[in-house]
Amino acid sequence: MISTRPTVDAIEPAPGLLAYQIPGQTEWRLTHHSGLALAYCRDQQHAEDTARLIAGFTDWTRSADDIRGDETVAASLDELRFLISYEASATLPERHMPQLPATYTDADIQAAATYHQGDTTDGLAIISAMAQSSKFAGLGTDTFNEAFGKVMRIVHPEHYAA
Repeated sequence: MISTRPTVDAIEPAPGLLAYQIPGQTEWRLTHHSGLALAYCRDQQHAEDTARLIAGFTDWTRSADDIRGDETVAASLDELRFLISYEASATLPERHMPQLPATYTDADIQAAATYHQGDTTDGLAIISAMAQSSKFAGLGTDTFNEAFGKVMRIVHPEHYAA
């Protein structure tokens, strides 16, 4: 099977810890060398600082299973979370909210229009569905209204007849 996951260049700010920029975003992910996320950081410097802060917590060059099975580590997870979230002001993986797109594509418009094409939904139902979609929820008001107008022109062209 061929992987479709994007690959990125990573740095190793501390032994066993990797940091890389998330494709298409400004934030950086700090991970164990196995790929398991430890923290989400604002930028490269923040990721490097966070790595240095937690470097002494355990031997990060060990396997993830070995670290997971270490009773000393298990007993100190609250300390690790404190170091990451309070000392470093980074985001823990379980609290991470991916950034929503601030723009849309023609494919997004077509997908939304295709979803509603041929049904009897009105503009309110369409705008409500779009507002809950990850493709449109992060848009500013003017951009969202523009996208909604494009979808409506396809789904209900009778409302836009000249």
